Parts: sequence; structure tokens; C-alpha cells
Amino acid sequence: MKQSYIDSIDVLIAIFWLAVIIIISNSAKSRIKNKEVKAYYNYALFFKLFLALIYALVYIYYFGGGDTTAYWDGAVSLNKLLFHNPTNFIEHLISEPTEVLRIKHFSKETGYPPGWIYREQEAWFVCKVTSFVSLIAFRSYLAGTFIYAYAVAAISMKLFDLVYRMKLHTIRTLAFAILFIPSVAFWCSGVSKDTLTYWSILQMLVFFLSYFVFNEPKSIWNWTLLALSVFILYHTRVFILVATIIPLAMAYSTRLTKKYEDNAFVKFSIRILIITGGFGFFFLFLRSGFANELVSEAQIVQQDFKNNVTYTGKRYEINTTDASPTGLLRAFPISVFYGIYKPLPYEALSPTLIFNGIESAILLYLTLLFLFQSLFKNIRIITSNEFLVFSFLFVILIGFMAGFSSVLYGVLVRIRAPLLPFIFLILTTRKSEIKNSDTID
Repeated sequence: MKQSYIDSIDVLIAIFWLAVIIIISNSAKSRIKNKEVKAYYNYALFFKLFLALIYALVYIYYFGGGDTTAYWDGAVSLNKLLFHNPTNFIEHLISEPTEVLRIKHFSKETGYPPGWIYREQEAWFVCKVTSFVSLIAFRSYLAGTFIYAYAVAAISMKLFDLVYRMKLHTIRTLAFAILFIPSVAFWCSGVSKDTLTYWSILQMLVFFLSYFVFNEPKSIWNWTLLALSVFILYHTRVFILVATIIPLAMAYSTRLTKKYEDNAFVKFSIRILIITGGFGFFFLFLRSGFANELVSEAQIVQQDFKNNVTYTGKRYEINTTDASPTGLLRAFPISVFYGIYKPLPYEALSPTLIFNGIESAILLYLTLLFLFQSLFKNIRIITSNEFLVFSFLFVILIGFMAGFSSVLYGVLVRIRAPLLPFIFLILTTRKSEIKNSDTID
């Protein structure tokens, strides 16, 4: 363990940034018009900051380090390289990682990035992004953790505000799903790849809802953030980018049908086109090279975990030997189930999984209520709303990919974390029929 992650200077810098974040957040809070939404702002912010801090402390003191500290080490080495040789820094930003560049550009003065992080392009990209955070955080890991947590809290509040305006759920249900799910805040608030991907997903969804549903004008800054979120997902987890764009496209199609509410023929034609296109895309996906790559990667990873005794923790197996459309279809239901509902409480007895087990139990209970209480009415509500259409498809796609490709529950809970807010909101749609006076607490 490197004590430099938390020393007196790092703590002082973290306190400084905490004060800056509170000042910035108070300014953002003052711009929220709805008083009910505004009331949750500080709670949501400090919830994210607290669990991000717990995440950092768990990895430093319980695990003795991990990918989060390795990302930070790589970011700091890049940060030092910037001051040592700006040209080499820029070359690393625009180049793929190679051992030649690593030996040529890094030294004892800059420090060497962790080899296992540097060799993986996606992980090294996280270091590149984090290097800018480490720059403004004065290389304080705790300060960087707070900056990441604030970024996620800010975009979560924007989504909370937008979805609340749709009057689909009680504000307390909505607040829990979007702001206060413990495992989401734990895995997606600290310095990690999961935080970057979650921020990017929410950024894309917020842009879509505000622009296409609420017709709010967008500035160059908004378009820049959208482009940045797509760029991040493309370089970290491209399958999550795919699993975000497709539901957004289908949600836009749902939006189109509302424009032709009075023209039954056009409305029916659009829906047939949507359904046909959906099945067509799914069939093309099953036959694509991307699906084959997913199967091959899952097989390699699973075999590695089976044979390598250094890997510990709860694990599971899904038969991934058949990459044909038929084989993938057979694996689809169980993969989605694992991706959404695993680990179950008795499988989540470790400190980092216990919240996931509790959340899975709640999800199973809500699913039974959803299935046996006004199922068809709930389905009609989902298919008629852009946000819920996105949520349903996003949950299915991420659930399949998470359940199919993960091996350890510790890996599964990270990949599935972004779907949790949306599955909770889908399963509570029966509350959307309440009167507006009841919707606002």
C-alpha cells in the first residue's frame, strides 16, 4: 500500500476541493426551479461524496490497492510527464500504449505507470482522462475522488429533475432510484472506469431528454459534453456505447409516434417499423462479429479464472461455447437474469457485495409485484413513454452483456451498476397513475 494516497497534504487539498465543490454545487442548486427537486440536492451530493470516500478507503486499507489506485498512479505519471516533457505527454495522449513509448518517455522522475494498466488500452485511456483530474487536484487522490463524485452527482441531479417533470413516479421512489442506490454510488462515484462510463451514459440520456422531449435549446458546451461522453464510452466500453445508442434510437421512435397520435395509420406503420427494425437489429447482432468477439472474450476470461488460483471471490458459469445465433439465444434468458438479479443475498456476503445482495432481493420482490399486479397496464405505460422505453431496452442489453461476459460477481456488480436505477424505475411504473397532488411529496 502506498501511504502517499492519504497523507496530511493530500487531506488538506481534499478539504480545499470539498469546499470548492460545495460552493459550485450551491450555485447549481440555486438554478433549480422546482423546490421538491432542490430539496434533494445536498443529500444526493453528500451521499455520493461519502460512498466515493468509502470506496477509496476500502481499496486502500482493505484491499491494499486496486484498479482505482492504479488508474491514479498512471494519471500522476502522465501528469508529471506533462511538466517534464509536454511533447511526450501529447504523444501519449494520441498514441496507443507500447512498451517502446513506456521505456522511452517515463523515468524515475515521472514514475512508471502500472504495467497491467498500461498494457490494456481501455484502462490506459482512463489514466489519460484522469491525468487532467489529477492536474487540477494537485495529485491528491482524495481530491480526485471528490471531483469524480461531484461530476456524477451533478449529472444525476439533472436526470432526476428531468424525469420528475414527467410525473411517472413519486419523488421518493425517483430519488431512491436515481440518487440513492448504495451500490451505484459505491461503484460509480470514485476514480474508476465505471464512474466514467456511468457519467457518460447519464450525460447522453440527459441530452436526449432535454433536447428531444422537453425541447430545450443546447449550447456548444452541451454538444461538447455529448461528444465527450460518446468518446469516453467508445474508448472504455464500446458495448455500453452500443447498449446506450440503440435504446435512445428506439426512444426517439416512440417520440415520433406521439407526433402522429391523430393519424392511426401512420402511428401503426411507425410502430411496425420499430418492431421490425428491433428484431432485425437483434438478428444482425447475433450474426455479427461483435457477438462472436463477446463469446470469445467470455470464454477466455472464464477459462483464465478457472485455471488461475490467484483469482478469488464468488463466481458463476454460463455456457459460452456456442457462438451461433441459436446458442446466443439459449444463453440470453439466463444471462439477462444473472445480469439483473445476481448476486442473490446468500451469494453476497463480502463487504463489497452486501448492498448488491440486498438490492437484488428488493428487485426480485418488485418484479413479482410487477408481474402479478396490472402487468398489461404497466406494459402500456412503458411502451408509451420515451424514458421508460429507453430504460427497458438499456436494462435488457446491459443485463445480457454483463451476465454473459462476467465471471466473478465482483466484476458483474460493476458492469451491471448502471442498469440498476432504470430497472427500479421500470418496476415501479404502476405508481405512475397516481394523481399529481400525490406525486409531489
